[in-house]
Amino acid sequence: MRKLLLALFAMALVVAFTAPSYAADFKYSGFFRLRGISTNNENQNEDISDGKQYYDMLVRPRFTMKSGNVTAMYELDAVVDYSAKGETEPAADGHTHTFKGADVNTGSGGNYGGDPRGLRTNRWIIDFAVPGTALRMRVGRSDYESPDKEIFDSGGLTRVPGIGLYGKLNKNMSLSMFTLKRGGGSGAENDDADDYFAALSFNLSPTLTLTPWVANSRSGAASGYDYFYGALNAKAKLGILSLNVTGVVQDGEIGSSDVSAWGLLVRTSTSLGKLKIRGNITMLSGDDGSDPMDNGRFRTPKNGASGWFHGGHIMTAKYMSFSNALRDRQLGAGTKSKLNGVATAAGYLDYQVTKTLSIGGAVHVIQSAESAPSGDDSKDFGTELNANFAWKIYPNLELRGVAGYLMAGDYGKGAGEERDDTWLVGWSLRHPF
Repeated sequence: MRKLLLALFAMALVVAFTAPSYAADFKYSGFFRLRGISTNNENQNEDISDGKQYYDMLVRPRFTMKSGNVTAMYELDAVVDYSAKGETEPAADGHTHTFKGADVNTGSGGNYGGDPRGLRTNRWIIDFAVPGTALRMRVGRSDYESPDKEIFDSGGLTRVPGIGLYGKLNKNMSLSMFTLKRGGGSGAENDDADDYFAALSFNLSPTLTLTPWVANSRSGAASGYDYFYGALNAKAKLGILSLNVTGVVQDGEIGSSDVSAWGLLVRTSTSLGKLKIRGNITMLSGDDGSDPMDNGRFRTPKNGASGWFHGGHIMTAKYMSFSNALRDRQLGAGTKSKLNGVATAAGYLDYQVTKTLSIGGAVHVIQSAESAPSGDDSKDFGTELNANFAWKIYPNLELRGVAGYLMAGDYGKGAGEERDDTWLVGWSLRHPF
């Protein structure tokens, strides 16, 4: 009996000393959010009632496990929509969600993560080190982004199943590659509907990083699209000024037309004590319509469904979003008309009043690169004014408020038509855990 007890004690010691090397760190986190928003005159015609009020609740639990060089994560979304029964919302995936009052809405939700409906998987990944290298591989439904985080967006629109490889090649060079599976195709040549991306980053100095990248996005249909991108991103620090610039050219085809387009994104920021100042310029080429076989309008991957450019609150296609974003599929115009390219300038001010309260404001001058296919020749879509605040009631409870007012321009205005201004207000109560 004594020998048996000694053997069990010895085994317990072995397990006690070796178990930590096999143990996994488990973390449960996420947030709970209540959100409401009201908007009116989205159609820029106050004679036609289109006022909308949205109110929803979101729970987003995340489960993360780390073991050695492997990380696994699973994240859910659960939304309950309290908007008026029967009211509809144009969704970014091309469908229309019908609000179900206090019921859980199980609409299609699409392959993006901006504002899902019902219970669904938002993210899942397995991320691990590649043996013998400093690289890591990521497999799963996650955010796959370009260095600018706008062309391949940061709004969850590229949150689809994919495979990525990233990390340092040496002290001053990094690699980023990924492919996204969007579905099968029906064309004889383009037999898939995938996105492909590859980038090399060069740290030329402590204040300058250059990242050239290339990408391909295709629909998988013979009459669809096949886009190729070549871009250069530069991130620099010039004294107190931070600069992020991306220039991109696009070539390919959509249907029977050739696509030859370009884009330029300039993002600047600086801080003066408690005041943060940002300035943005966004230029995306449009189509002048002079050659029906040569289309000049810039489109982001997934035929415009993957772009999330910095813009105004009203100019986002998903009105429940509080991000300052211009959705590329809409390129800004809500339900009225689409912009034909973009030539916008924006300025932002954010001030930290106290440790728990910040306020901000912004102005966006929104122009189309080319005039609308029909209507007025003006390129002026309008000027949007934004205001916002964020108040940390407690370290784990934050209240946010936003307001936007769009002074309508004459872009695409029909004969005898008058454009009216649009407004939006919203609030969000968020509890991270």
